[in-house]
Amino acid sequence: MPNDNDVLALFASICDRTAEVVAGTTEWGESGRRAGQYLVDLDVDEVCVSPLLAAGFSVLSEESGLQHPVGGPSEFGVVVVDPLDGSTNASLGLPWFATSLCLVVDSTPRVSTVSNLVTGARYEAVRGAGARLDGDSIVVPPPVGLGDAVVAISGLPGHHYGWRQFRAMGASALDLCAVASGSFDGFVDMSPDAHGVWDYVGALLVVQEAGGAMVDALGRDLVVLEHDARRTPVAATGVALLDELVAHRIDR
Repeated sequence: MPNDNDVLALFASICDRTAEVVAGTTEWGESGRRAGQYLVDLDVDEVCVSPLLAAGFSVLSEESGLQHPVGGPSEFGVVVVDPLDGSTNASLGLPWFATSLCLVVDSTPRVSTVSNLVTGARYEAVRGAGARLDGDSIVVPPPVGLGDAVVAISGLPGHHYGWRQFRAMGASALDLCAVASGSFDGFVDMSPDAHGVWDYVGALLVVQEAGGAMVDALGRDLVVLEHDARRTPVAATGVALLDELVAHRIDR
């Protein structure tokens, strides 16, 4: 089993390369394979998947599904990959999109990296060892009440939750990591089961290791290694705010 630092180094090299590919992209046409998939999504997927398989990991990618290295399922675990989270933002020139990678071992997130491909801001987390942003440790700030909260959302809210403000940024992995670093107080997926595990599991470990909390709004396990599975993630800097957000999400 590679050690955690080796995994982080591999993830960092992949993120560096995906940033180069996206920065050099001039053709933002759709792939034609499925709605919302761009040609660049396939290019970045290859950059992510090939080195992971070569390193002996199994890979679950949004773009290419579950793949195993030569010899079958890896004893090292499965790396869950969103090669380009926020690809529509990328196509529009909005600097809020990322590559997210998370090593899952025995159904538990162990090592993760979420990297903003424009700014280079890089979130990393290792289970039991904390979370970092650009090498500096991060801890969620003291929690606030819902009336004072700034909350990131994905999709359209069915009603006003009573928050101070909300933002719809368009890249859930980065939105969730911003909860870990304190830029947002919470995050709510407003759409019914819109998120695959690749959208949030890398950020899940970052949020947890920073001291925040994250659940599926319907009480299901968030760590599910099935390409067709979808979940409704909700996160917050504190449990009380999380409970309020979940209650509003269920009552929408």
